[in-house]
Amino acid sequence: MFKVLGILFVISIFIPVEFHYLVGSLRIEAYRVVLGVALLYSLLNIKDLLKKADLIDILLFIFIILASVSLIYNHGLQKGIESSGILTIEILGAFYLARGFITTPKRYYQINMLFATILALLVIVSIYEALAHHRILHEWAKNITGHDSLNWKLYTHYYIRFDIMRTTNLFAHPILYGTIGAIFFPFIVLLLLYRYKFSNLLKTLALLIGMISTLSSAPLLSVVFQGMTAILAQYWMGAKRLWMAVAFFGISAFLLIEAMSNRGFFAILISYLTFNPVTGYYRMLQWQYSMDDIAANPVFGIGLHDWSRPEWMNSSIDSFWLLMTMQHGLFAGFILLFCSLYAVFHILNDLHKHHPATRWMVKSWILAFMSLILIGFTVDYFGKIQPLFFFVLGSIGWAKYYPEFNQSVQKLIRKKARRKAPQSSL
Repeated sequence: MFKVLGILFVISIFIPVEFHYLVGSLRIEAYRVVLGVALLYSLLNIKDLLKKADLIDILLFIFIILASVSLIYNHGLQKGIESSGILTIEILGAFYLARGFITTPKRYYQINMLFATILALLVIVSIYEALAHHRILHEWAKNITGHDSLNWKLYTHYYIRFDIMRTTNLFAHPILYGTIGAIFFPFIVLLLLYRYKFSNLLKTLALLIGMISTLSSAPLLSVVFQGMTAILAQYWMGAKRLWMAVAFFGISAFLLIEAMSNRGFFAILISYLTFNPVTGYYRMLQWQYSMDDIAANPVFGIGLHDWSRPEWMNSSIDSFWLLMTMQHGLFAGFILLFCSLYAVFHILNDLHKHHPATRWMVKSWILAFMSLILIGFTVDYFGKIQPLFFFVLGSIGWAKYYPEFNQSVQKLIRKKARRKAPQSSL
């Protein structure tokens, strides 16, 4: 059952946003239906979930409880339950779908390869969209469904830079497309380094071209953080582990501050690469004005209410962690961030125990998820990225058991080798 749901989830990620059905104020999309069924199936098999439960499960449940209380407190029982239900489906449904489906390195390889292959094939559409200024896939979807779901600005000059249209491909925004490409970029790069094939090289180049075509700073920052995380993972078990961690977080904090403040070398670099010099300054203002709402509502947050800001600013928040904290409170935001960091470093501590055949896959997950955590300070994971974030979080559960499995297999091989070795004559 989990295998079927896993494949359907991958397919649903690539279904354009125009294909939806409204139930009151709730927008029902294919991926939400799949995740709802996955959560229900997981609960029916609760004994299996409890056997593999760890601190990550506990922290996610605490976050869901806090977020649900926040939504009910801010919006009343009916709307609070509706909103918290959708949130639970997107978080726990995605997390336990990955936990139930991706139970072996083979499954992890297959699901990542499926995502990477589809993204690589779509690059042809991205090149056409960028050069022809024609969002052809969304136009087809609109003609079929009658739904005009994209923001009207995506068709204007705001999303054309140097005569190149920022590509959305099948997704609702260039940031979504670029971030999804960045999630699976470490997998295909490390696969290329582990086992060179020309097809893997083509997929690597295709994912890179797709990310560049979005003209977004999110994929750029992702690749930078992935490179830094690769260095951290390489030397994590050495004697200088503490200093590596300090340097890593110090540089990460510097890059994030630079990116948000729109001052300094890195901000200038982003401005030239994204052709948008005001983005960093706008993000800084979002943090500045939202702090008043957080200070006034530290426990329950503001829910889905509008946040305080000047009239000329739009309502979007370009930070996943800031939005979670502002909506659901300081405790909820901290628990979710701690849960994510704990997951990375828990896996990182056991990385050296893995066989080389699985180590590169575990490392690819560390690179992808750590970059998601860091990019979350400058990008909001709206739409399909939010459930995909928690799907990626749950996709590495198998790695906790495979070091012991590898060690037992190696012991068995050595034992058989000793038995088969010829006895030396006296």
